[in-house]
Amino acid sequence: MMKRFFAHGGLRMLKRAVLGSGSSGNAYYMSDGETSILLDQGFSLVELNRRLERFGSSASELDAVFVTHLHPDHAKGVGILARSRDIPIHLHTKAIARNAREFAFLGIPQKQVVEVEVGEVIRLGAMRIFCFTTSHDSPGSVGWYIDHPEERVMLLTDLGKTTEEQKELAQRASILFLEANYDEKMLEEGPYPRILKHRIRSVEGHLSNDDALTFVQESGFAGNELYFVHLSSTNNDHRLLEGQAKGRVSTPFVVCEKNRWYGTIGAAQ
Repeated sequence: MMKRFFAHGGLRMLKRAVLGSGSSGNAYYMSDGETSILLDQGFSLVELNRRLERFGSSASELDAVFVTHLHPDHAKGVGILARSRDIPIHLHTKAIARNAREFAFLGIPQKQVVEVEVGEVIRLGAMRIFCFTTSHDSPGSVGWYIDHPEERVMLLTDLGKTTEEQKELAQRASILFLEANYDEKMLEEGPYPRILKHRIRSVEGHLSNDDALTFVQESGFAGNELYFVHLSSTNNDHRLLEGQAKGRVSTPFVVCEKNRWYGTIGAAQ
């Protein structure tokens, strides 16, 4: 299929979209018209194509997939996509070695599996892509960083604590996709059992709204776009987070609601 080119000052603009964010499915799309990738794939192939069509693309145009971790909302659609299109699927080595059952269940053809180490750079067209460690209850969990001539994109989601390395990466990024999973008060007063609340709050759980906002402030992120992602539908509210962020974040931001998707300019679809 013919590739689309997005002209911007003589360079290829990096088009990006949040295709889905939350417990029902996660996927992030990046394309400069020459190279198109997904970060995570938590949807059926039909649903993935439906969402990509909103941005003038389809699964048949994808060149690669990069997986953060093997929890179903991030990876359950990877196998069916790989079996329908012969493209590389990148995962951290530990995600494969220490999640043998979950990995096998995905059914990714072995020839398409690319094992990646932290810091190893993958070159695809104008993109330079590498992963960094995240603290989550899924072995081999990572975040992804895309270095492109037009933008530097960081995906930081599903983690219970942040690191100085992550703050340094965020400080250099122009676009940041950052988890803000729960509001502390809503989680405490909500219906989840105590053991699950403890898991969410743990260092291998998720970032709260306050954790995310503190990260933005301490990292010195001053990029062009900030997307708050992976909000819990039970323990968070987009209006609450918007109000909290307005008082602490100066960068333009978008709070990504569940079952909505967001394009390059941050417009909800």
